[in-house]
Amino acid sequence: MAAVKRVISPTEWKDRQIANLKDVGKRSYLQGIKAPKADPIARGVATEAKYAAATRKAIDEERRKAALEKTSMAEWYKYASELGADKLVDGVVKREPKVTKFITAWHPMLTSHLASIDALPEETDSERETRMLENLRGLKALKGKA
Repeated sequence: MAAVKRVISPTEWKDRQIANLKDVGKRSYLQGIKAPKADPIARGVATEAKYAAATRKAIDEERRKAALEKTSMAEWYKYASELGADKLVDGVVKREPKVTKFITAWHPMLTSHLASIDALPEETDSERETRMLENLRGLKALKGKA
């Protein structure tokens, strides 16, 4: 028999959402990315100021901290162990051209940096400290360049 429910229970709501996702989620997602309403890259670039403002607001309101305080190590481990490894491997394998592009750009920069570090003396404690600091400074300077 039908019954009027202004708002369904949380359990029914969740069960309905999950069932709908299982039934049509992947198909709907794939259809959606074939015909986006706008170029997502151009839209992202155009809304950079909005993104920056929203990010600043989230930081100012400490939203990340609040979200972290609502979870536990057990919950983190559950999701990390059940979802993490397969997503990592699949994600990297599917992005092999991107990995190749990065390594191809990074390799000569890293090789040059290491050659300059290797040329530094390393006999005394002070010289080894200098090498470590120069290595750190050099890697920081290279960050984001590849």
